[in-house]
Amino acid sequence: MARGVGQKSAPGSRYYDFYTRPWISDDDFDANRDPHITGAEARAVDYAIDLYNDHIEATVKQARSAGRNWFLVDIAGTLDRLAWRRYVTDPDARPDWWTKYPLPPSAAALTPELDTQFLTANGQGGRRKGGIFSLDGIHPTTVGYGIVAQELINIMQLAGVPFRSPNGLPRQTPIAVDFDRLIQRDTLVNQPPQNINSSLDIIGWVDQTLDVFAQLFRPKN
Repeated sequence: MARGVGQKSAPGSRYYDFYTRPWISDDDFDANRDPHITGAEARAVDYAIDLYNDHIEATVKQARSAGRNWFLVDIAGTLDRLAWRRYVTDPDARPDWWTKYPLPPSAAALTPELDTQFLTANGQGGRRKGGIFSLDGIHPTTVGYGIVAQELINIMQLAGVPFRSPNGLPRQTPIAVDFDRLIQRDTLVNQPPQNINSSLDIIGWVDQTLDVFAQLFRPKN
């Protein structure tokens, strides 16, 4: 729900100076008026998430050392490898371990390329950008969920989990998500609402109006 405003804080940085609501454009953003967090606050959020994920990783490692057959699905790493503005378009900000996530062939063949930008339409029945996250900017689209599902399936296969067809017979490996089917069913990807931009303008107007009313009715000291 927060979008980096303008340019990165410095060459090679992952962070922007300010993050605000998606419908507030760079030109309209005013740090003295619009709700926002700073780059330092965004870094603090990331640090807390990293500590939490490090704890999960250490717990799995400890369990495996104790003989338990535990595995880790690194969805955070997958999302980092898809992060469009943070890494894909900024080579200087990429950590040493980073490689671009290889989309499944059916998804990679889409034009424009699927990415993690806020989903918008081209006004001609198709997509202008985005496609991995849905209109709330938080939950994946159907195709986005397919990417998460494939990562889970990969680890389950590594752990030896059997996959079966509806008739109960074992499925041949490797098990792959049917992305052709997902793309056909994902209307946000293949036929997004063409009024997304105007809807965002309305949401922004309501948001700013409510903020005005909140200021008016806030008790005075």
